[in-house]
Amino acid sequence: MLKGLTPSGGDRSGKMHSFETTIGRLRSEGFKLTPQRLSVIRYLIGNKTHPTAAAIYTDLKKKYPSLSFSTVYNTLNMLEKIGEVQSLHLFDEFLNYDPDTVAHYHFICRRCSGIIDIFPRDGENMTMPEGDISGHRIESAHIVLKGTCSSCLQGAAVGE
Repeated sequence: MLKGLTPSGGDRSGKMHSFETTIGRLRSEGFKLTPQRLSVIRYLIGNKTHPTAAAIYTDLKKKYPSLSFSTVYNTLNMLEKIGEVQSLHLFDEFLNYDPDTVAHYHFICRRCSGIIDIFPRDGENMTMPEGDISGHRIESAHIVLKGTCSSCLQGAAVGE
């Protein structure tokens, strides 16, 4: 475990709001709420898999045959605009979406491609680099840690 970091757990204030609060915020911004858009919101609340728009579309298309990929994509953009999700460039091809917007790191397993949220320990903050950043405005920071997750390490130890 990296010093000062703990895996995801506990209550975080940056997680996506409740369904009711989220739809209220979207309504106040003037967004139209269709059953398909509401299904995307439900899908994301509490989701820790960092799904892509394509994964969300594939999962929801079964229940909502009229759902279009553009509806999923536009809903994700709406949610990002109001701060309910963040888009992440974790892999080269596609954006992943994270409904936990509090500052945290992401650990990507090189073996299974799993994504794990890593939060600073209680009372600790993510640290900034020591380089000169005066005169600049930082709007976001994203650190990706890569390695082998404990599950894959255990599997390798037993000869998988």
